[in-house]
Amino acid sequence: MKEFFFKIIFIVFICSTAASQPDSRFRPFDWILYKGSGSITSITEGFNFAYIGTELGGLKRFNLFGDYFDDPITTAQGLKSNHITATYFDKKTGLIWVATPKYIQYSFSREGDWFTYELNSLGLSNSDQIKRIGSSNKYIWLQARSSYVKLDQLSGMLIGIYATPNELSVEWGSEGYNNKSNLNNILLDYHILEDWVFNGNRLINGMGKTLAITTGFIGNQGKVYVGTDDGTLFYGTTTMEIFSPISSSIINTDINTIFDDGEYFWIGSQDYITSRGISKLNMHTKISQIYSFDETINMTPTPIYSLYSTDSQLWAGGNSLILYFDFRKNYWRTIGEERGVPGGKIWDLDVASKHVWVGSSMGLSRIECSTQSYDPSGIESFFHQIPVYDIEFIEEDIWIGARSGLFIYSDKNPQLVSALDYGSKKFPEQFYYITAIEKFNRLVYVAGDMGIVKLDLDEKEWNIVCNPALYQNKIIYSLAANDKYLFLGTDSGLLRINNRTGLIKDYLFSFIGQVNEIILQRNIIWLGTNNGLIRFKWKKDL
Repeated sequence: MKEFFFKIIFIVFICSTAASQPDSRFRPFDWILYKGSGSITSITEGFNFAYIGTELGGLKRFNLFGDYFDDPITTAQGLKSNHITATYFDKKTGLIWVATPKYIQYSFSREGDWFTYELNSLGLSNSDQIKRIGSSNKYIWLQARSSYVKLDQLSGMLIGIYATPNELSVEWGSEGYNNKSNLNNILLDYHILEDWVFNGNRLINGMGKTLAITTGFIGNQGKVYVGTDDGTLFYGTTTMEIFSPISSSIINTDINTIFDDGEYFWIGSQDYITSRGISKLNMHTKISQIYSFDETINMTPTPIYSLYSTDSQLWAGGNSLILYFDFRKNYWRTIGEERGVPGGKIWDLDVASKHVWVGSSMGLSRIECSTQSYDPSGIESFFHQIPVYDIEFIEEDIWIGARSGLFIYSDKNPQLVSALDYGSKKFPEQFYYITAIEKFNRLVYVAGDMGIVKLDLDEKEWNIVCNPALYQNKIIYSLAANDKYLFLGTDSGLLRINNRTGLIKDYLFSFIGQVNEIILQRNIIWLGTNNGLIRFKWKKDL
């Protein structure tokens, strides 16, 4: 009785010092981080979900009753890292255990409120890696490189370190795949959908793409899971003897740009080697279609810095080139400098009338949509070798944000004017390094060296919204607005400014990173960041 009492006291003490969500204001899934999985490292099965540990995308949750991926558990829910080395669901206690580099964590809620131990507090070095997690009737076991660590099942307190487990009845989560005979026999006997075949060692699809098997797990209810090196999960049952390949949300591990066409998000990344292509994400179902560089003809591998979609075309800006996709004819084409694409990084694209306007780190260009050929406007020489960061089509005019300032081009009455001549202003600051332009109703917001300013299109008057000192002179990479608030994306997170009071609320959590794109919806804000795609229920914090 006394031992039980002290154990309860110990657990209560641990609970009081547990690492919880990034901020106590939020519930576990007010912030959600979606990103490519990388390699699948570990699999375990719980009551409602199979938990899929990944190399880059955190802990994916595969719904056992609907056969789909639910919202993942990542650093946004309090994990120390999105690199999961091992995971295990202990059905005796209902706890989920997760190993990441340098840490072991567990959760009662299986959503957040993580209890964390550093590996060096358990007699291991921080360079050790937990390869597998399991449990016996009373204890949790961790398999490291050359030793087994025995922990208390409820508190996580260290019991001992052994060369081999001193218990026989240890049930384990999955481990690395080594041509295991039981899993191999299943793969050889089962039919794999979507033209995939198993050659005795690897999985191969109809286009010749090969995937290495990284881990596998056979559940208690006859469900079988096979993980691969690109994050694809193959899922089947012993009843149907059929495997289906399933991918979770997007392949992108970082996000430079998002284009919202009203139904889908088109998503591009700077790290085109890991992210491997462009994702088309259904915002409601979280199901994505992937246009992969290595599987799509005429799709040149490149970082994607900008995207623009019309009813029939997609334009994707890369390094000194544009990837063009014709929806109706279903083909891709690479457009280079020989057709008028400026050199350098294509920071922004905007389609106005019959042309796509292109802003790059080396200047400005205009291309005719129908022919995908250079059609100069006559103002290109003004931006020669000058970075153009943002282009917006506003009130039938082209607004150009560049290192040299903010300019407005009228296509009907061809002329280029400085924004300072477009409206009056009563402040001395000049416009330079214009990185973001956003229109909301009859107001145009602009971010640059001068801070955040706005133009009333009716009154033709410029006013300062926010001095750059209030956000520590950070570069504003993205901007969104509604009636009451202005949202700013910086290199370290998100800022929200109340337009009426001027009060600033910051969200500078480490899991956010640099905010390159903001899509503002009624109750949800989407952030394209260098850490992935983030969904935030922003009205929960009003």
